Amino acid sequence: MAGPTPRATVKRNARRAEYDTATLKAILASDQVCHVAYVEDGEPRQIPTLYFCDDEYLYLHGNRQSALLRYVGKGGEICVTVTLVDGVVVARSGFHCSMNYRSVTLFGRGEALEGKDHLDILNEFVRALVPGHEQAVREPTSQELAATAVVRIPLTELSGKVRTGPPADDEGDLTSSVWAGEIPVARTRQAAVASEDLRDGIEMPDYIKNFEYRG
Repeated sequence: MAGPTPRATVKRNARRAEYDTATLKAILASDQVCHVAYVEDGEPRQIPTLYFCDDEYLYLHGNRQSALLRYVGKGGEICVTVTLVDGVVVARSGFHCSMNYRSVTLFGRGEALEGKDHLDILNEFVRALVPGHEQAVREPTSQELAATAVVRIPLTELSGKVRTGPPADDEGDLTSSVWAGEIPVARTRQAAVASEDLRDGIEMPDYIKNFEYRG
């Protein structure tokens, strides 16, 4: 990326700005849910939805009747955000209490995918959600394909913000008796639970046993 566009330039707390493409793509690869903002009929909308990225695009999918996907598929302008919370920052003053985080904001116009690209990306969504499961599930029916839209947005206009480290307390507060520090946080998977209607004799596959949640 040659440099951030004016709207992708971080203005507040610019020292936390991140523009390195590899770093931004690594943040995007670390989660599965984004928030997509757009304007419809002059009113703002924001939708949380599943996504995945390859080296060039961010992909969304869902019901073909979705107002968001219809808008994006027609080339509508959107803003996509992804945020990972890494910890709570506990400061000696409320003003400096914060969070450690990594975030990406992406601007762009979308396009719809059809035909083989449409099917390939739907399979990639399964792989992104549960790696390995895309090889086990049946092929989608023609009705399912017709009911599902796939769109993509180029990874060309994006920026990030990252905060790490301890609280940035004022020097005058360092002698305070208030505890200060960081509380690391992480979302972790729990043990998989088989569906109650699973046929007898079907064993849990290794890709489920070894599943690692991203987020």
